[in-house]
Amino acid sequence: MTSIRQIEANRANAKRSTGPRTMPGKVRSSRNALRHGLATSCKPDAPTFAAAIRAGLGCEIGPETAAAVADAKCELWRVRLVRHALLAALGGDPVGDVARRLEALERYERSALAAQKRAFRSLSSARV
Repeated sequence: MTSIRQIEANRANAKRSTGPRTMPGKVRSSRNALRHGLATSCKPDAPTFAAAIRAGLGCEIGPETAAAVADAKCELWRVRLVRHALLAALGGDPVGDVARRLEALERYERSALAAQKRAFRSLSSARV
C-alpha cells in the first residue's frame, strides 16, 4: 500500500514535470504516438466499413464476420500508415534509428496479417 509520504512526493514531482521545453524536444515528443506502438486515431469508421464489406460481397454473412474482416483490414491499414510515416521520416532521422523502428513494426504487421487470415477463414466458412 502506498504511504501518505510517497503520495506527497509523487505530487511534488508531478508539479515539476512540464513536458518538453525546446522546439526539438516538442517535435520529438509529438511523434511518440507513432514510436510507441500505433496509437493513432486516424482509422476508418469500422461499422461503416463492415457494412460496405457486407454489401460488396453480395452474399449473406453475419455482422460478426463482416466486423472481423473490417477490423483486420483497419489494423493492417494502421500498420502500413505508420510504416509510411517512418519511411517519410527517413530523411531526417539516423538510418539505424528508423531501421530499428521498422523492425519493431514487423511484430504489429504479423499480428494484423494473422487477424486478417482468421477473418478470411471465418468468411469462407460463413459462405459455405
